[in-house]
Amino acid sequence: MPRHWNPFPSPVEDKTIPTVEGKKSVPYTKQQLHEFFKEHDKNGDKFLSKEELTKAFNDLQSRNPGFRAWRAMGKADADGDQHISQQEMEALLDYAVGIKYHIKA
Repeated sequence: MPRHWNPFPSPVEDKTIPTVEGKKSVPYTKQQLHEFFKEHDKNGDKFLSKEELTKAFNDLQSRNPGFRAWRAMGKADADGDQHISQQEMEALLDYAVGIKYHIKA
């Protein structure tokens, strides 16, 4: 066996994933997620609370939106105030893009 042999090779990288109906879905872009999170600022204070993040991840069809919101807070909330500010949004977007949520066609 070769030294770097992997018994679980990664699938061929296809930038789209088939959906149930046979249509394809594509990952959200950073800009699309930015708009998506802005829409979830329900009280308009330009901050995202944990509750607003939980609702956003739920709407993204996360299997565990509470965990995703908690993890996003840990990654993005630099000042520890339990809110994601506009200055902290870039870290939140990097986290969310890394999860690779898909737009359902």
